[in-house]
Amino acid sequence: MAAKSSKPSKKPSKIGQKKDHRSMISEAYMATLQKEGHAPVSVHRFCKDLGIAEKDFYMAFPNLHAVEKHFWRSWMETIIAAVSSGKEWTSFSAKERYLAFLFAFTGQALEQRSLLEERFGKLTLLCNPSSLDGLKSSLKDFTSELIQHGMKKGDIANRGALGNLYPKVLYIHWRSVLDYFLKDESQGFERTDAFIEKTVEFAFDLFRTQAIDSAADLVRFLLPQLAHFGGRN
Repeated sequence: MAAKSSKPSKKPSKIGQKKDHRSMISEAYMATLQKEGHAPVSVHRFCKDLGIAEKDFYMAFPNLHAVEKHFWRSWMETIIAAVSSGKEWTSFSAKERYLAFLFAFTGQALEQRSLLEERFGKLTLLCNPSSLDGLKSSLKDFTSELIQHGMKKGDIANRGALGNLYPKVLYIHWRSVLDYFLKDESQGFERTDAFIEKTVEFAFDLFRTQAIDSAADLVRFLLPQLAHFGGRN
């Protein structure tokens, strides 16, 4: 019995080690991307610089490409988990939940601003490199649940198959928020806050089919902002 009782204690430690190894590798990978301006060129070179065996790398990830997918997915899931665990979350409308998420996101984005600039700064809104598949998948899962919540509460019109496009719309909107944030030079990123509030109001008016007032307000806000950013080029 003594021999059998010792077996279960080994599994948790191995699982914990694997998780730590994956985190260590992904953080080192992104540090290289941030410092060098490009991803590690090979598993062999990366492992040598990191001081680990290639076997250890391949036990954690199938290839270098998978490391970045893991990093961004974990980062996004951490933000979503943190904001959705708030005390008021259950009482929030779909729009309030989305706003809370976006403000939590921009807060966390300050911690990774230079890395986000490196990775997203040159991408167009509709450009979707496969390295971001994990992040995109996590965000769409989150927004799909958010849309369903809004439909149940009556905040969002149920338009059948058309409603399936809403998570995609919110993903593109999130990309626009990130793009605006990376270009924002205002004190305390106050323009980004205003951009979030006005565009979310407009989006959810569209989801409710009442878009005219929000569209006019959004245009009045965006025109001087677009002129400002256009003048920088």
